Amino acid sequence: MNIEKAFAIHATPAEVFAAIERDLDSAAEYEGRTFEVLRRDPPSRMDLRVTIGGTPCRLTYRLTPQPDHTEVSATLIPGGWKHALFRIITFGMQRQGYEVALVESLANLKAAVEEPSLPDEGERYAVASDE
Repeated sequence: MNIEKAFAIHATPAEVFAAIERDLDSAAEYEGRTFEVLRRDPPSRMDLRVTIGGTPCRLTYRLTPQPDHTEVSATLIPGGWKHALFRIITFGMQRQGYEVALVESLANLKAAVEEPSLPDEGERYAVASDE
């Protein structure tokens, strides 16, 4: 069962790919346990093995340049015996949880790339002084 979602992100493929890399770097302590990079083809594709709710999955990001944005499609393929059993028990209805996880992942990526970074705490609350 493949689950695929796509978002338009207003940035270059290199910027989007760099954001994915930063996200993976920030979770480096979990590499090998909850995720593993299987393939990197900068800036057009990245394949990962991820664990979602104890279920091993393959996650592929494909970045396709468009005139004013990058189309980022993500494909999630759940696997393993837990997934097969749960799929039978729920008559295939567990798909919704994976879809939500995939959409949240893409929404977070979009926000990380498109939203300007917030200033440091000190800068946000600094008061101008005439002295």
